[in-house]
Amino acid sequence: MKVQKVTIVILILIITYFLIPRENITVVTQMSENETKGLEKILKSYSLTHFVKFDIRRIPFSGHFSRIKEIIDSNQEVDIARVDIKMPEWFKKYTYGEPTLQAVDCLVMLYNKKYVDAPPNTLDELWNFIEENTVDINGHTFKSSDFNKSKIDKYAIYLPYNSGWWMSTIFGSEDKNFLTKKVNKEKFIKIAEKIKYLYKNQLIPKSSEDFYDDMIKMFSQNEVKIIYNGPWSFSTLKDKKIDFGISLIPKGEDTRFSPMGGQQWVILNNKKIVNKVFKYLSSDKVAEQFYKYNNTIMPNRKLLEELEKKGDIVASQLKMAIPIDNKIDYILYKFFSNDFVDYLNDQITSEQLFNNWMKMIKGIN
Repeated sequence: MKVQKVTIVILILIITYFLIPRENITVVTQMSENETKGLEKILKSYSLTHFVKFDIRRIPFSGHFSRIKEIIDSNQEVDIARVDIKMPEWFKKYTYGEPTLQAVDCLVMLYNKKYVDAPPNTLDELWNFIEENTVDINGHTFKSSDFNKSKIDKYAIYLPYNSGWWMSTIFGSEDKNFLTKKVNKEKFIKIAEKIKYLYKNQLIPKSSEDFYDDMIKMFSQNEVKIIYNGPWSFSTLKDKKIDFGISLIPKGEDTRFSPMGGQQWVILNNKKIVNKVFKYLSSDKVAEQFYKYNNTIMPNRKLLEELEKKGDIVASQLKMAIPIDNKIDYILYKFFSNDFVDYLNDQITSEQLFNNWMKMIKGIN
């Protein structure tokens, strides 16, 4: 009899649990499809012990601030959103309170283990690697007199010369003052001329505005042996069955420079239940889960120390990474997508290139 009563009570509790209405929380994210799966697992765990139901809406990363605005302006409710830390001023009026970081990221070197045993450790080693490992359709490398630069079979590296984010790793590693008025002219021109040399000899692939998809495609199809990318790309490459290694950015004369970016959570609907979810997403526990599912790192000192002890390359590179704000980000974009491309195509000299960079940097320092 006693057992029956206990059973009935348990059944009532179970039925009650499922009958209690759940409040809907809409989360908008610009995560990749694979990253979103990790978020789904994390939010599902929360929903099991809280009476909420999550509606996760994934939008493209490109132009995500404007896309979120369009959703809000169409009278669709958005409670929490994941956005880039370089938030435009006009978007801030839609947010409540202070954002909280979800992840910081940087670029590291990824190499195809099928073709690379020991990745370049310095910029000088990288330049040699490119000349020795860019191969034409007949198997000749650049150092061979029979090398045919118009018929490349495999490139050593994909180096997107029109991207400030990617090119800053080269210029910044050679000169730690690259992003300041103290930029070293000699080092600047030395690197610019080296990239131009690679470009003119077709030792690096042509870069379009949509270089990122091309870079991933070529790396996945074994057409390029090394790329620079971040932890957000790891799950995609694993899904494509690429056996890749991870290494620090090659060291220049000064350092191993990588720009630091990041993603953050923002509240767009200031309700008590939304704030509770926001607090959960900001917790150390969730930071560890995001690393487990997505390889993304939240700037939690304890987590970073643990990861570094385990030999995590991204955590080590993050210690040397430099945060990039909106102004620097725009200058990098404008300079490398315009001035630097003009330089590579002989429309301006290296002297003019440096002077153009100095004008831009002086405008913000």
